[in-house]
Amino acid sequence: MLHSLRVLFLINPAAGNGQAERTWKKVQICLPHTGWDWSVHHSLRAGDLIRRAEAAATEQWDRIVVLGGDGTVHEVVNGLLNRNLPASSLPGLALIPCGSGNDWARTWRYPRNVDHWFREIDAWTLHDHSAGTISFIREGQATKSFFINVAGLAYDAWLVKQIEEDPASKGHALIYILSILRNLLTYRPQQAEVKTSDRSWSGRFYTINAGICPYSGGGMRVVPHADPASQQLALTIAGALPLSRILLNIWRFYSGSIGKVKDVETISGPHLEVHSIDKLPLYVEADGEWKGECPCQIGIKPAAFRVWAPKRLT
Repeated sequence: MLHSLRVLFLINPAAGNGQAERTWKKVQICLPHTGWDWSVHHSLRAGDLIRRAEAAATEQWDRIVVLGGDGTVHEVVNGLLNRNLPASSLPGLALIPCGSGNDWARTWRYPRNVDHWFREIDAWTLHDHSAGTISFIREGQATKSFFINVAGLAYDAWLVKQIEEDPASKGHALIYILSILRNLLTYRPQQAEVKTSDRSWSGRFYTINAGICPYSGGGMRVVPHADPASQQLALTIAGALPLSRILLNIWRFYSGSIGKVKDVETISGPHLEVHSIDKLPLYVEADGEWKGECPCQIGIKPAAFRVWAPKRLT
């Protein structure tokens, strides 16, 4: 029964320029009516929620509810999966969206309005959710991570790095679009070797993406064929597209028809491997967080955890 749930709230105070803390005040008004046995943890610094979620994986919580955005969920999932436990033994994960992009929330149709969120939860169920696995080089060391939305290389990761170095360009979707357009003028497709289980490419690439869920970048659908219940990665490989073709087709990034653009392939597979043959570092990002550099290997862990959410629209 929902009234007997043990629920841990994990909050990123920085999410959405303070929106998470403002949302938490509204959540506290609703909690007395739930009958839940609950506790709350506020993140103190980057990486703090990874450690707290890792501990929570073995603390017998029924649910973990995150207040934050995609980066916050990214940390929490990495903490949960670090324990390498079966999904059935992990708390069900839910989100009250408070970030700037909220792309993962789009996939699962989480309401942003707190009152709506609490009115709907009686009808929610647990869903299996796959996770992406990704390895890369950071500060000279081989490093591994999980992701639950989209991982990107070449322009996507280069743009994330630019935005992290210029916080003024990080905000809502319109600011992100303006950052995309501004940085397109200076980026040049990079040389790489790309391999899947049965295909290989070599040349210059505008972007390379692997997706678990379809949305990224504030509503773009670069991997529109992604499905979080799948055992396959959704892969989008874009060659050295000229700037004019990108600008003419930028609407396709949002419509889910990016695969119709010349020199763009949308395929599926369990594995992706990328090696840079460029003079400049080929960057890697996952769930909108800059990770490091190639060489990079991306895989999938089917049914890695469970999501407590509304039934998704297909």
